[in-house]
Amino acid sequence: MLSLFVLEAGAAETQQSTLGGLGAMLLPMVLLFGLMYLMIIRPQKKRQKQVDEMQSSISIGDAIVTNGGLYGKVVDTVNNIVIVEFGTNKSVRVPIERTAIASVKEPDLTINKEDLIEDKKEDKKEDK
Repeated sequence: MLSLFVLEAGAAETQQSTLGGLGAMLLPMVLLFGLMYLMIIRPQKKRQKQVDEMQSSISIGDAIVTNGGLYGKVVDTVNNIVIVEFGTNKSVRVPIERTAIASVKEPDLTINKEDLIEDKKEDKKEDK
């Protein structure tokens, strides 16, 4: 009877150590996945939600920048297509998808005085 009890205790101890080893291996993997979710997946979903809201709120008259870096002004919208006017020539109108719009902003066309002075200095050096 005593030997049967010893065998059962040994089997329970072996099973417990196996579960402990499995838990020790599984815990770091769960922590790693949790860290990846907090550092990568969650911020990406938040950013994608902001981009989707921006693209859906585009209206006629907004100045936009396409993913290709072109600045334009929205002239018309039809479903998922936006008609954009590019350049100062008012006859260049191109239909693009809303998903091809990177942001809504005006182009900065001001001239920086320091850059202008440096350009003049470079032109004088080249003339000599």
